[in-house]
Amino acid sequence: MLKASPKRVILSATCLVCAASYAWCAIKAYRAERLANRSDHASIERAIALVPQNATYHDLLCRSMIFSSQGSQAVEECQKAASLNPYSSTIWLDLAQAHYLTGNTELTKTAIRQALMVDPTTPDTAWSAANFFLIQGDTADALKEFAIVLRQEPSLVAPALNVCWQSLHDVRVIESILPPNPGVYLALIRLLSLRGELEPAGQVWAAFLQLNKVSDFRDCLFYIDSLLRAGMAAEASDAWKQLSSKSADLRAYSQPDNLIMDGSFTQEILNSGFGWRYTPEPQISALLDTADFHSGNRSLRLTYSGHGSDAGIFQYVATRAGMKYRLSAWVKSENLETANGPALVILDRFGNEVYGATTETTGTTEWHRVETEIETGVEPKLLKVAILRRPGETRIQGKFWVDDVVLGPL
Repeated sequence: MLKASPKRVILSATCLVCAASYAWCAIKAYRAERLANRSDHASIERAIALVPQNATYHDLLCRSMIFSSQGSQAVEECQKAASLNPYSSTIWLDLAQAHYLTGNTELTKTAIRQALMVDPTTPDTAWSAANFFLIQGDTADALKEFAIVLRQEPSLVAPALNVCWQSLHDVRVIESILPPNPGVYLALIRLLSLRGELEPAGQVWAAFLQLNKVSDFRDCLFYIDSLLRAGMAAEASDAWKQLSSKSADLRAYSQPDNLIMDGSFTQEILNSGFGWRYTPEPQISALLDTADFHSGNRSLRLTYSGHGSDAGIFQYVATRAGMKYRLSAWVKSENLETANGPALVILDRFGNEVYGATTETTGTTEWHRVETEIETGVEPKLLKVAILRRPGETRIQGKFWVDDVVLGPL
């Protein structure tokens, strides 16, 4: 019969003790985690009692105390967390918030700088630090951290720019921290445009154009629309021309001596800027017809089936003061039965006043040219070119084509 040596017995007993100790530690850690996940003050304190060396639990208790405005106690718990894990920027930022709650400005700054020392490039840390600095009036350091956010975290670009503008209201200062990323510039232009701050938006627009990084002109049309809504026809026209100079795709919409963009309907309907805009109207359907056109490869075909005045398609035009203009187009009709047919009309930008209209078209006609002339007054005007019937209450049935629309000076 074999007997275990005393040494083996001691080793086995030691292993059993170690295993039991490990199991007990694992059970405590599991229970502590379950308690901490409840997030209430009492549960977190019980978790700390089970595992007092866990920095995360002390930090959670610190946050709970900050939430309940227990500033001094929060500082104590965050300091414990920082001593256990001095490499966590989150803990240092929580300590900064606890110091801020107690009114200790210097220790707040010290904790923020410690967070940046252990984590100098992470956008979330930079975002929190930037807001702390801004609250304390430290603009230079705040801008330095906002620059990191704008450079590295797209999801925080809009909030960062919003905070900067609300706090500083100085577009030149904000522009100084923008990365050479066109999306960031456009985000700032959008923010300013939505707030009606069109003058500073124009300054950022000029800087954006200097980047020479227009990848898709459609991303920029909102700015031109904001100028149009404000009635700033000349500025909107200038911005359109500037954008065209940077985009071959947008230049394709223009023709020499023609204020109408894409008068031959060969391009995409933009529903923006100075391009054609279309809103579907009941009993009038619109189609870009590739089978029947006067020139190019498409025309606009309208099919009427009841009533209606406005065909739903129009274009803004910026005109100069003291000028005479002629609007012309080639049109065609098929079985267009009505007492009063459609015509191309020039109106004010609100559509309330008619400045000129071509002759109406009815019946069945081949392609033929229609035109009208207008004279602008002493001020530049933002006009609309649309396809209307006046009045629109009469019945109408049939098809109407439009192509080669031209508005030019006489």
